[in-house]
Amino acid sequence: MVKPLSAKLWRDIRRQKAQFAAVALTVFLGVTIFAASYDSFQNLTASYEATFTGFRFANLTMQGGDVEAFAAEAAATDGVESVQTRTVADVPMQVGATKFLGRVVGMPGTDSDVNQVRVIEGAAITDPGALVVLVEEHMAEHFGLHPGDTVIVAGQTVAVGGSVSSPEYIWPARSRQVPFSSPDNFGVVFTTEETARALAAAGPNEAVVYFAGGEPDAGLAAGLTTRGRALGTTSVFTRDLQPSNEALQEDLKGFQEMALFFPILFLVAAAMAAYVMISRLVWAQRPHIGVLLANGVRKRTVLGHYLGYGLVPGLIGALPGAVAGVLLARLITRLYTGLLAIPVTLVKFYPATLAGGVVIGLMAAALAALAPALFASRVQPAEAMRGNTPPGRGRPSLLERLIPPLRKIPIRWRMALRGVGRNPRRTIYTMLGVVLSLVLVLVSWGMIDSIEHVLDVQYVEIQQEDASVRFGEPVGQEQVDLLAGVPGVAAVEPVLEMPVTLGEGDTALDTALIALPADTVMHRFLMDDGSWGSLPAEGVLMGVGIARRLEVRTGDVIPMTIAPLGVTVEVTVGGLLREPLSSVVYASREYAAASFGTLPATSALVSYDPGADPSLVRAAVTELPSVSAFEDAKAIHRMIKDFMVLFYGFVGIMLVFGGAMAFALIFNSMTVNIAERNREVATLLAVGIRRTTISRLITAENLVVAAIAIPIGLVAGHWVSAQAMASFQSELFTLDLFIRPTTYVFSAVAIVLVALLSEVPGLRALRRISIPEVVKERSS
Repeated sequence: MVKPLSAKLWRDIRRQKAQFAAVALTVFLGVTIFAASYDSFQNLTASYEATFTGFRFANLTMQGGDVEAFAAEAAATDGVESVQTRTVADVPMQVGATKFLGRVVGMPGTDSDVNQVRVIEGAAITDPGALVVLVEEHMAEHFGLHPGDTVIVAGQTVAVGGSVSSPEYIWPARSRQVPFSSPDNFGVVFTTEETARALAAAGPNEAVVYFAGGEPDAGLAAGLTTRGRALGTTSVFTRDLQPSNEALQEDLKGFQEMALFFPILFLVAAAMAAYVMISRLVWAQRPHIGVLLANGVRKRTVLGHYLGYGLVPGLIGALPGAVAGVLLARLITRLYTGLLAIPVTLVKFYPATLAGGVVIGLMAAALAALAPALFASRVQPAEAMRGNTPPGRGRPSLLERLIPPLRKIPIRWRMALRGVGRNPRRTIYTMLGVVLSLVLVLVSWGMIDSIEHVLDVQYVEIQQEDASVRFGEPVGQEQVDLLAGVPGVAAVEPVLEMPVTLGEGDTALDTALIALPADTVMHRFLMDDGSWGSLPAEGVLMGVGIARRLEVRTGDVIPMTIAPLGVTVEVTVGGLLREPLSSVVYASREYAAASFGTLPATSALVSYDPGADPSLVRAAVTELPSVSAFEDAKAIHRMIKDFMVLFYGFVGIMLVFGGAMAFALIFNSMTVNIAERNREVATLLAVGIRRTTISRLITAENLVVAAIAIPIGLVAGHWVSAQAMASFQSELFTLDLFIRPTTYVFSAVAIVLVALLSEVPGLRALRRISIPEVVKERSS
């Protein structure tokens, strides 16, 4: 009996090849996304790890305090392989006419043992006292610097010896609190330790520690952190919290989330498409199943036969999907590492991903087929052979009962309304296809809307300044007034920024305190409840990410240590913020003066006169002796959008795949919906109703079902999108879901158009229906 059933299986697949192809396509897309995203995640993880090991990236960094004593103690600690002290300082730099606050990093010896650099162009510095620097590759590329060029560092003209890559600046972050800086506003140069001390006018102020084999060791890190704080450090952090690496790991975390979330979502949709198709097939073939069982075919044979309807399209979709995903991962990996200039790119073949993609594709299809197959194996032969049409009576539809005037519309349109409720199973299946399709589209589209909204909130609604200016050293009101007198400058607000430590012990968190005027108009404060607030008279405002990390709420009192001043004060949490891209705490300058007894300005926020030329303002401001850096707020916004191109590309692919899967889902629902109504259509034809009228009735019925399902799909899509965005929350980033109203409208319209388009093949098939053939099929 196996061979005849196999022949039947392939005959049924050929007869409904479009529907089976749609199921295979959904499996293909789901498996492709899984293999591409998961292999990309593994490749990027391997590339980072290879970079960390190859460059001996520090497991722990201590800044400030007695670094020499710390280094000596760390070197004598079991599990520590290497320790070095070095000088790291943020100093004024100038390349051409561009002045900015850059960073000079000292390298002990010609080949540092920790946090090594790789020379890309030029040569290593061999003279310890030479005024020569190696420029970090992002800065070198932006300014077009090559060996033999010169830059001004801390007021001295130095030669460019070459360009280098560094594990510390794969993403050139100034600090954890300022992870985004435009190339015009921040750059890094490396030089010998002796030259770094001369340029910084200071001695070693940082110790970097590399553990045995470069492997993380939480216990060792905790012990050294405690010792570092006892020795007066201003900041101590592990590799995970190193500014560049933390930003990259957040991005990698997002990749990991997408590597799980999107494939699950797509494979659930694929399974639902297969379930709907096979359930309808089993229902239509109940008489045949009854005959088979009545003639002695075993239930497990029937079970295996109908499982095949899932396994065949599952295998057809999963095999090429896994291969396509693995190949796509290679492209994504190279694009990503090329965009961020990751020094080491590893693209590996992971057999487990290939095998896993095939297995999960088959499992999704098999699980989808299991319930219909079990139903088929448990059919009662006598009942099944009576036929599929249950007895019933005509009655007004739910819509007619709710809206009585509908009972008076022409009978053909009442038929369409009643068709919705006449076969609940068919209606529910069609609705499921529409709902899942909207979920797939909204998740991808919603992520794009949300990221664009986050950037607008941070750089348009919250940050109202046109630019920020950094002073070479803390200044008084006189220098601030000079800045306000520059032509084109409308207003200036002094800002005090200091490194602080919130909390104590193992839960202590290093961040920065930003003190602004109490009545600031250049920085708005988005509170946790969505309202706009202001600086409290007493206490500080902090982001919800920091509050979660410290486990504090509004009104709690926590210790805050200001290392540069050598004081610790108790501060009240005056409110929680939902700043998307910020991990600092804010206070009023008046509160800071009363609490710390000092009120200089380390920077200033600037707004322009209407019509002022930003380039002329920048040129004039940077001529002031006290100004060391000028940062265009709009430039940062543009830079981040430029770096989001890969994200947009990846999510764009998801949107295209989601659209394709949405079409496959709705196509499958609609075509099967039409195909299983052959007898009904033949009856209507026999009583003289034209084929075009029947087509319009079926289209109207399907559109009514789609109209009912669309609101449900929009709500479900919103909820799933919210879960997706919530997975990206962290201490550094607060990313809330935002979907534009037009996105809902366009998604709904797109689904309606897809529904109409997917009907075309089925309606064409109706035109070929032969009344004698249907009658003959029914009588047989």
